[in-house]
Amino acid sequence: DLFEVTFCYFPITFKPPPDDPYGITADDLKVSLRRCLASTPHFAKFAVPLILEKLSSTSGSAKKDSMETLAACAPVYGAGSLLPHMREIFNSLKLEVYHATETSLEDTAISAIQSVVSALSTGLSTGSQEPTEEALRPLIEECIVTLKDPDMKDAKQTGRILRAVASASDPACQSIVDTVVPLVLKQFRETNTATLKKANMDILIDLLEAGKVLYGTVDEQIDQDLVSPLIQHKERFFGIFESSLMASNEYNLLRLSGLTGIRLMVLSKGYLEPNEVGIAVQSFNKILMNETEEGELRKAALDALYVTSQVHSLYIVEETLPALMNKLPEEGPRDPYALNALRTLCPTSSIYSHGMPLLLQKLDAICQKSQQADDAQEIALVILNVLQAKVDDHKELADEVHTMVPYLFRKTIEASLSTQPSLYLDTNLLQTLSLIIITIFTKVDSSSQKSFVDVLFKSYVQGDLSELVHIQDAFKPLDPTSPEEQQRTVCLFSAVVCSLRKDVSLPISSMEDYLNELVTLALSSPVQGTSVSRMIGSLINKWKDNAALTEYVKTTTLLLQDTVTQNPQALTVYLWITKALVLRTHSLGYELADQLIAWCGNSGMQEVPKGFEILMGDDLFALNKSMFATLSILYKQRFFSYSLPKLIEGYDTASQEIKSNYLIALSFVLKNVPKQILLNELPPLVPLLIQSLDLPDLSLKVSTLSTFQLAVKEAPQVISNQVNQILPSLLDVLQNATQSIQVRIAVLRCLSEFPLSLSKEIIKPHSLSVLAKLKIPLDDKKRIVRKEAVDCRSKWFAIS
Repeated sequence: DLFEVTFCYFPITFKPPPDDPYGITADDLKVSLRRCLASTPHFAKFAVPLILEKLSSTSGSAKKDSMETLAACAPVYGAGSLLPHMREIFNSLKLEVYHATETSLEDTAISAIQSVVSALSTGLSTGSQEPTEEALRPLIEECIVTLKDPDMKDAKQTGRILRAVASASDPACQSIVDTVVPLVLKQFRETNTATLKKANMDILIDLLEAGKVLYGTVDEQIDQDLVSPLIQHKERFFGIFESSLMASNEYNLLRLSGLTGIRLMVLSKGYLEPNEVGIAVQSFNKILMNETEEGELRKAALDALYVTSQVHSLYIVEETLPALMNKLPEEGPRDPYALNALRTLCPTSSIYSHGMPLLLQKLDAICQKSQQADDAQEIALVILNVLQAKVDDHKELADEVHTMVPYLFRKTIEASLSTQPSLYLDTNLLQTLSLIIITIFTKVDSSSQKSFVDVLFKSYVQGDLSELVHIQDAFKPLDPTSPEEQQRTVCLFSAVVCSLRKDVSLPISSMEDYLNELVTLALSSPVQGTSVSRMIGSLINKWKDNAALTEYVKTTTLLLQDTVTQNPQALTVYLWITKALVLRTHSLGYELADQLIAWCGNSGMQEVPKGFEILMGDDLFALNKSMFATLSILYKQRFFSYSLPKLIEGYDTASQEIKSNYLIALSFVLKNVPKQILLNELPPLVPLLIQSLDLPDLSLKVSTLSTFQLAVKEAPQVISNQVNQILPSLLDVLQNATQSIQVRIAVLRCLSEFPLSLSKEIIKPHSLSVLAKLKIPLDDKKRIVRKEAVDCRSKWFAIS
């Protein structure tokens, strides 16, 4: 009676009403009913026949529900209740695998097969395998018949069934391996057709996947006596997989299957001996190092090396890392795929400790031997990428404050004191080295930061290098009269100062006096201007004494305002002080911003509008969250709301030759404001954005085009009302042959968005003119522009 009042609801076809206040879904009811049916084995003799009957339903939903219920009930009902119905169960589920109308039905059938076969072993001793073997025999025999088909057209589905069965229990796996593997090995040996070789190999891969599920992976701490029956075929498997992988004349899918097979053997618990893992790594290395095309095979080899490094790092360290380093000569072209492989492999802790020293050695060798700054930059970027991939491993990164950070300072200081030119002093490389130091230093605790910054001040401020470099030469990088080579290293000093936590104090007697020294230095040294200005901004932003801060900023900015027209460095300092305060939403910051907006009306101050990129943009080297800056919530939105009406008013009242200043400033504000805020304020700004497309400034055009592309995608209703004005302006930009490649690409991407986001009725009248104007970029000299033009044309063709 209890079963009948429960099962009468199966399968559930409930559809919640639109205004259902309880939020109950059909899936909620199905899962709950399934739990009820699987609550006791006493339901088995009633439920199994009825579930099988529902399986023959033509409704996809009912079939799926029946299979999921069978999978849930099988472990509870046990072998005794399932054995009488096994042939019918397998026939029904097998039918869904081979003839499923939906992928989800096939997946559900496979899960049900695995659950049912697993249940067959319930309560059976390992020596009592007959019931399982007997129940599986018809299914296995039918799989054998399918595999013997000359075309093996159903081999993929058969492999999935065998994998599900073999992964369910040890007796099932034994039966599958004993019956299927000899046939598959025979068929592989006797065929010369690559597709059939692959089909047979994929069956072996399915069985290895099943073994990995059943017997565990290398990194699992499972203590069990069961041994995979696949081990007896280890040599044959390895030979087949390796020969297929190395057969360069075969098609890549066969080679990929070979690589997948070896990868599975490496990852399967207790399957390969240590020396055999080493041979597998050598096979992966050959593909990674010797393949000329950067296709799926090389990518799969790198992925195999990565997963191997998690469990067998020794062979990666001994074999792979040296081979990759050999692909990176000190002079001449380097293999970009080797660089990518190092980015992928080195973040793993066991590889990192060996790989990072090798990368630093390579960087040093290139800086000594190469004449090309890009060569050193490539290696430095790999080092940075590896460190950024390890941001969650705080301890390992923080330890580098005692090793890598002093090493980089030592190398750059030595280079600055040498009479020989050095790539260590290249501007772009120093920027990357600064980011490396920032990545490490922001993960260091306050105590370690304090210890290192004290050493750094001793070296940079006092000129005492004894704790960093064993050189007695005079080192005065903060002196504007010192050699430019020494001054260039200040960006590394700035990286440390700007990364300090708020509770770390500098070894100085007065904040005001030290800031005055920095301002004087920034005004007198173009080489160090930006780096020192970042330090000034960072120190003011983190300054806790608000009264002292306010007094200092008022005094200093008045002096800067008097010199800003004579010294461009004064504007840089002024901008960073303003940014430091705006981030805190300090009222003084808005007062300084008012002066910047006023300067936009001065024809002699063309650099001021571009400074709004500094004000609103996210900087990697200072005043960001990861570097412990004081950031008020919604500071960008507040500054946007404050500055927008002032910039528009300035534009409206300015003379024609000055209007572009306000447009440039406005463009940088719009570029850096959160998307939703921009879209809300967009309608009245569209005419201004259209006008900015006529201005020569490259960054302004690219920024404006990006804004239009975002607007078309996210706010089509706004653009639809002004499409007659926007499209002609975009097409005019496209026709100008003197536009930079960045602008040409940006306008094509913007045009591509129109057919995707706007209604056909609105843009169809423009399709012919757009297609006609696309002829010019279709003949562009740059392939990347032609590609964008082809993509754009195909989208407009679709609506024409």
